[in-house]
Amino acid sequence: MLLSDFFTPDLFASAIRIATPLALAAIGGAICERSGVVNIALEGIMLVGAFAGVVITLAMEASKVPFLVDNAVWFGVLAAVLAGTALSAIHAFASVTLRMDQIVSGTALNILALGLTGFLLEVIYGHAGATNSVVHQLQPVFDFPAVQGAGFWSDVWYWIDQLVFSYTPIVYMAIIAAIVGQWAMFRTRWGLRLRALGEHPRAADTVGVRIQRGRYMAVLMSGALAGLGGAYLSLEQNSSFSENMTSGRGFIALAANIFGRWTPIGGYLASLLFGFAEALEIKMQGFRDVFQIPTQFFLMLPYVLTVVVLAGFMGRAVGPAEVGVPYEKE
Repeated sequence: MLLSDFFTPDLFASAIRIATPLALAAIGGAICERSGVVNIALEGIMLVGAFAGVVITLAMEASKVPFLVDNAVWFGVLAAVLAGTALSAIHAFASVTLRMDQIVSGTALNILALGLTGFLLEVIYGHAGATNSVVHQLQPVFDFPAVQGAGFWSDVWYWIDQLVFSYTPIVYMAIIAAIVGQWAMFRTRWGLRLRALGEHPRAADTVGVRIQRGRYMAVLMSGALAGLGGAYLSLEQNSSFSENMTSGRGFIALAANIFGRWTPIGGYLASLLFGFAEALEIKMQGFRDVFQIPTQFFLMLPYVLTVVVLAGFMGRAVGPAEVGVPYEKE
């Protein structure tokens, strides 16, 4: 087997697609934790977003109204973002207003999301397991014709087309969110105030920064981004919703956030690492007869990588000084 048969542009493009929901949640986690609020509810928020996206898309497709049918998937994406924002609002209320333990609040929301989506799946569709597949999907933003013939330039164009121009809008949204988020966090007044909320909220309070409002906005932004990641997971990667379909991706996003040192760009790049591990797992299963390795080994690769990253970087990565600490105004 040649390396060129294994490391193809499809492998790297697949890694970027798989990394997209992780990256969106990781960017949201970076914004949230920079404000001083730990959001381990990203798993549940992604799950609720994935469920809402499919439910609304299927409802729009069944409406028979041409405008609703033609834009069904976009209504689903909007519903996923709103559902993620709504669930994160509960976390914000519990963590910021009631000053509950943020880990307990996030864990409770993860359990709630798992039970609620399973329950509503049976109530709405009359069965457990999974929904029907959506008919409409987001289409790639670009659709360039392939270069005819074989040769160096056709190979170069194929690499460029697969790595740059083959994605749906949400993939590009994640890239833009990482770039804009990085710039906003470290080059704007909003970013300065956001970081102050997590580093020294009392000092920020003394200069007039509204702590509760700032933390609420950060948590809601993280919920919207994680909900968008859930929409991509159900509407693009799977075209349907199945119970517990996030399968720990929210926790992998948290690991990516830590590995990326609580920055949007860092979280995106760390998500690419995890996405590449999963893409590699899928690719290696096609070569299992060559490698003579059990399938279970490939399936555990992304999760082993998560443990290695946390074990290797958790002790050295230093988060915001006041993250996880409720603020009480004197």
